[in-house]
Amino acid sequence: MDDLERDRKILRWQEKARRAAKKRKGRNLYVITLDPEVLWIREFRQENPNYVEGMPCVYVGMTIHDPGDRFEQHMLGYRSSKYPHNHGIELALELMEGFDGAGLSDEEREAALAEWLRGQGIAAWQN
Repeated sequence: MDDLERDRKILRWQEKARRAAKKRKGRNLYVITLDPEVLWIREFRQENPNYVEGMPCVYVGMTIHDPGDRFEQHMLGYRSSKYPHNHGIELALELMEGFDGAGLSDEEREAALAEWLRGQGIAAWQN
């Protein structure tokens, strides 16, 4: 993708975010599968002491955007955390099946999802 196309995408995402914020649209949780090489990073390993070998490594986030758009933003490096940008593989919304964050604020839901995944032996990062 060339710079002009990237810039156009960013402008579209910014406009969508402004419209969603005006409507007070709810936030979307999402999960991105990370390359297991991320386990070589001490900070990541330390956050996941109960990781079960063979389970996925993931990034958990929350966005006003469609999760597919947010995944693409991470891959392009637009407002991205280092883990999904450098190690992201795919959007993995199916890993959220069975999670119930009802009654929690957006920030609490994001953290609760990361902890819920860790409880299953998955290595999760959440900002």
